[in-house]
Amino acid sequence: MKFSLLLLLLSAISTARADDAIKLICPTRGALTVSFFNYHLITMKWGDHFQVASGKEQNHTKAGVPFWSTTFGNGDDLAFFPDSGQYYLFYAGAENPERCSEVGSYVYPVITPPRYENNGSSVAGSQAKQTDDDVVLLHPAA
Repeated sequence: MKFSLLLLLLSAISTARADDAIKLICPTRGALTVSFFNYHLITMKWGDHFQVASGKEQNHTKAGVPFWSTTFGNGDDLAFFPDSGQYYLFYAGAENPERCSEVGSYVYPVITPPRYENNGSSVAGSQAKQTDDDVVLLHPAA
């Protein structure tokens, strides 16, 4: 009973964290950021492009090496091999993968957005104040 309560508490703590992202360099696409969020949401951004995927599929190669993969909305597949720490990107329609290099990872900061109140104020009066660690949300004019 205590063990199951501990597991429940640990899972509640882990879902309250911010989510992670990795920065990859893929030879053809260049620098891209892959972000992992709760509810199996994965995003991939490079330049002005943004793609979304849902979930990871766990699998094994014919030799028994474990990996996971996900398919983005544009048809690209990203595969990760945890034993070697390697990422591979399969471009939509391509048969051969492109090996990507991980150049960094980070955890998104947890923020609390400012409260929005529609009190008829001007745009300048409805902007959140910015500090070095804050995210600024601009509210439309009333």
